[in-house]
Amino acid sequence: LYRQLYNIIHQNLPKPDLYVYLHTSVERLLENIKLRGREYEKSIPGEYLSKLQEGYFEYMKSNQNMRILIINVANLDFVNKEDDYTLLKNSIFEKHYKMGISRIS
Repeated sequence: LYRQLYNIIHQNLPKPDLYVYLHTSVERLLENIKLRGREYEKSIPGEYLSKLQEGYFEYMKSNQNMRILIINVANLDFVNKEDDYTLLKNSIFEKHYKMGISRIS
């Protein structure tokens, strides 16, 4: 039933011009979780985050009819550094990307 409803709804939803995936290592994700100190996040295992990333990558690979931008944010601090935020924003909004997957390291 869920799949049937999803297929009906998904067909009628507007599609984004660009999907943006901010990628970083699982280790950095775990560090960010620890820094935030949110109780409900503390028990998330690294293995789960790895599987989640793999799932996103598989989804993106199987949907080459979309514009997908993967940005490696491992060396960026767009929350605390305005220059990093501006770089990220400009990468998303001031360029045109072809169909398929584009990457920024």
